[in-house]
Amino acid sequence: SSRTTRATSGRGWAAAAAMALLAFTLWRDLGVLRRDFANITAQATHDRSELERVSAILDGLNAPDAQRITLAAAKTPPQPQGKAIYQRKNSNLIFLASNLPPLPADKIYELWLIPTQGAPIAAGLFKPDAKGDAVVVNPPLPAGIEAKTFAVTLEPVDGPHEAPRGTGVMQGIGE
Repeated sequence: SSRTTRATSGRGWAAAAAMALLAFTLWRDLGVLRRDFANITAQATHDRSELERVSAILDGLNAPDAQRITLAAAKTPPQPQGKAIYQRKNSNLIFLASNLPPLPADKIYELWLIPTQGAPIAAGLFKPDAKGDAVVVNPPLPAGIEAKTFAVTLEPVDGPHEAPRGTGVMQGIGE
């Protein structure tokens, strides 16, 4: 009878110790999960803020009532011009064009990334608005390509194309 009491008592202590160990492990894991959740929440808040900032910039650039003013020498007609902002590491590209002539019905403008090595890479088809302005934002580009320059051509509307076939409209030089 005392043997039964000791065995039962020993099992009770073992069960209590196992429960205490399980409780400690769960408590520790809960702390790790709370810390991870706080980090993820902070990152999501940061990402949301960054997205809102970028969205506001793009909204401003694309707003129909945005005033776009090009400065040029007095008494000369404005020439087509473009500005490419490219980040090789992330393949981010924003291209802004102005003063582009209206397109014939069977033509479209095409932006090209001219790499330091290799053939030109299509970086987006676009049509200017009634003022001759156009924007191309983050077209799909291969990662890590080093750009020598960018160019715009007037192409048949059936693009995108493997290589420039049409008339060159403008080409840039690195800054």
